[in-house]
Amino acid sequence: MCLPQQPSTSPVLDSPRYLIQSAATTLEVLLAFGRPPFRFTPSEIAGQLDIDRNQAFRCLRTLQHVGFVRQDEGERFVLTSLVDHLAGASQGQPSLARASKAVMDELSQSTGETVNLFALEGLQAACVDYREGLRQVRLVTSVSERRPLHAGACPKAMLAALPTAVQEEVIAHLHELPRYTPATIVTPTALRQDLKATLQRGYAVSDLDVDEEARGVGAAIFGAEGQVVGAVSVGGPASRMAPAKIVELGQQIVEAARLISRQLGYNGQSTPDTQHPNSRQ
Repeated sequence: MCLPQQPSTSPVLDSPRYLIQSAATTLEVLLAFGRPPFRFTPSEIAGQLDIDRNQAFRCLRTLQHVGFVRQDEGERFVLTSLVDHLAGASQGQPSLARASKAVMDELSQSTGETVNLFALEGLQAACVDYREGLRQVRLVTSVSERRPLHAGACPKAMLAALPTAVQEEVIAHLHELPRYTPATIVTPTALRQDLKATLQRGYAVSDLDVDEEARGVGAAIFGAEGQVVGAVSVGGPASRMAPAKIVELGQQIVEAARLISRQLGYNGQSTPDTQHPNSRQ
């Protein structure tokens, strides 16, 4: 569906206004201590975050000066109990929509395209929020929309990050699921290949498989325990979604999903074989 509206411009998602890059890097160093082995040398931190060793060292010394880290007997840096005080003051996990609001606003402004937020409910994706595109021709979404997981950017992004057993359950019932367009995946082999490609890229691509005139990209969102809780996507009319544009939006959507996952307390690496509470195994 096409509706008229004036375009808008805004800073890109990965370069938000008011960002202090050195502070952001230092906080990324702090967050690295939430992952095994929980104690690091400057070189190990540099390797984990792909930054210069001297930069890693300066960040660690800054955190040590404030009191967040100290050096143990082996001269590795470890967290101090100061982080416990911050944990005690936390306000709990926000809802998916609330955690996503600022990121979706920024993504909408930077891309000008439609942004969708879906939550995982059993073996379905339910739209819980969206931002209309800012272009004269744009996609339109409904909050009441629900979809199975075999088609669309958000559904396929979630499916690719779910345990293999859950993926196979969806595949086993693939013949019962709707074929929206001639491009909708309807064979097990093709869906497995698409999910594999999604994991390799980090984002799913919806290529005319739900709407014959639309393309988009989506990335999975994870909760504090590493479980898939939803996905965020950005898309628009196929006429604007050239291959290079898909790659550009794919990189942005991965960053958007990462930031939302952080808001939900996620601080690790996602794996598709992590047991999911919605799994029917």
